[in-house]
Amino acid sequence: MTNTYIDKKLNNKTILRTFSKDVLNEELVWHRDRQNRIVTVLEGKDWQIQLDDHLPEFLEIGKEYVIPAYTFHRIKRGTSDLVLKIEEH
Repeated sequence: MTNTYIDKKLNNKTILRTFSKDVLNEELVWHRDRQNRIVTVLEGKDWQIQLDDHLPEFLEIGKEYVIPAYTFHRIKRGTSDLVLKIEEH
């Protein structure tokens, strides 16, 4: 089993999260978080995000994605490593 991701804490509310392009699909599970999150894509090719009751959409470098607290969501693996800045609010 591999690590699903690696976190680097920037401050109390912000982390850099890196997913390997080799992460197993079965490790990228539906989940929900307790806080609102703003997710900014810093690196990554062909990764997708899917929120509950929505079709998957490709993640765009530089774009911010708002994930409301307690909303089920998941990501789908791409073809390069994925680096996200995650801010909790």
